[in-house]
Amino acid sequence: MSPFGRASLSQQHLTKSLYIKNTKFIYSIVIALKGDRMQARNWIVLALFAIVAILAVYWAVNLSAPPEAPTTPKPLEYGGKIYLGYTGPLSGLAAPYGESALNGIKFAIEDINKAGGIVIGDKRYELDVIAMDDKYYPPLSAANAVNISKNGTPVIFCPHSGGILELQKINEKGENKFIVAAYTSSPIVLKTGNKMTLLIPPNFEILHIPTMADYFLLKGMKKAALLPGTHEYAKEWAKAFKEYWTRKGGEIVAEEPINYYTATNYTANVSKVLAAKPEVIMIAGPSLPLAGVIKTARALGYTGGFIVADQAKLDEIMYYLGIEYDFANKKVLKGDISLVDKSIGTTSPCILAVLPEASVDPYTPFYKYMCERLPQRLGNIPLNWEHVLNYETTMLIAKAIEKAGSTDPEKIMEAMEKKVFPADGYRGVPKYLHGALLRVAPYGTIGVLDMPSSDIVFDNGELIVILGITPKFWGQEYTYTDSEGKVVWG
Repeated sequence: MSPFGRASLSQQHLTKSLYIKNTKFIYSIVIALKGDRMQARNWIVLALFAIVAILAVYWAVNLSAPPEAPTTPKPLEYGGKIYLGYTGPLSGLAAPYGESALNGIKFAIEDINKAGGIVIGDKRYELDVIAMDDKYYPPLSAANAVNISKNGTPVIFCPHSGGILELQKINEKGENKFIVAAYTSSPIVLKTGNKMTLLIPPNFEILHIPTMADYFLLKGMKKAALLPGTHEYAKEWAKAFKEYWTRKGGEIVAEEPINYYTATNYTANVSKVLAAKPEVIMIAGPSLPLAGVIKTARALGYTGGFIVADQAKLDEIMYYLGIEYDFANKKVLKGDISLVDKSIGTTSPCILAVLPEASVDPYTPFYKYMCERLPQRLGNIPLNWEHVLNYETTMLIAKAIEKAGSTDPEKIMEAMEKKVFPADGYRGVPKYLHGALLRVAPYGTIGVLDMPSSDIVFDNGELIVILGITPKFWGQEYTYTDSEGKVVWG
């Protein structure tokens, strides 16, 4: 700091001038009187008093000067709301699934708005979501999207592959273009060449199917039966599973599709496939009906394994079967664990957060953050991947809008590809599962939100955890590339 403190420039100048002039004057007197010691001494005493007086004036001026007022940034002008869209099942048997996806979006929007919203230029915007029920019916998904897009929504979420395919037919056309936030693990939506798609969960074809099938094939269990659902996702899962299983030397001994959204008794279907003597049964559908299928099969004497497609969660199935399990200590607390013996599938994020293996999983900070932040808003509903991944994707979309400085969907896609990642730390999330937006060659689809996956297995009462699963291509006609065409996975 200047020896003249925080006084104004004019006050500093005045005090400094007095100080310099009087000091020079005193010094000249002392030189002139150096021959007369007594007189010189008197003058020196007077000079010292003068210096003290000068300093007193300085301090009086300096201390009385008001401090400089801090500059305050200009407050941001409120720009209104930016709407995101959602079309998915909000009624019927699939309603809990659709509501979970929607709640993930809503929770992220709440947190973004509480933190000040989204800033574009010198304006601050709030986020909001327009949600419509499509009853899991793809034509209604498209009709909903048309209505939602009239509000200028840059992104519309849909949590089922049939609806996503319908949205991809219209999202790049007309005045109301929008990005499809695709909550499905089905690769069918990657083969359309659509350049405004965000695939949110891991692609089951190259992550879960090879991992789950290999677990049994390597044990010499070659005979598989299929009990898939009749919905689009389950059909695609069954098709890809059959191809992989037979490529690796396995045999499909029976296949019996079930409409898991209407059927409540599975005895006839299960009896039919058990007659073919399978060693493994692949099941694809929601957790609750799949728990019924497993219970029915065990009651009919089946002792083989189950491959549980990733729509369901193995811990949820255990809950519906009355099994209480301490995943942190790998102990059965209640129920019959043999019901899920030799079963492989996915699990919920809060299970991954407490497993002993969490200490070596780099994504544990993400799981813990979500499991501390979101469950309090859900009441008795357990946190699931629909909540978590849609929450995370909404955060990434917010960052992309800010980086793009626009709600233009094409600019948002460009920002998502080139300016958003790594996103760790954004909006307080310590670690993001998604690490890049990749393209799908040769289709030209943009794109895939790249992330690892995990599976768990119960085998002879032991819990086995498979972490850090990355894409395994096994004859696909496509690869994942970066924006320059360099192969990342394939």
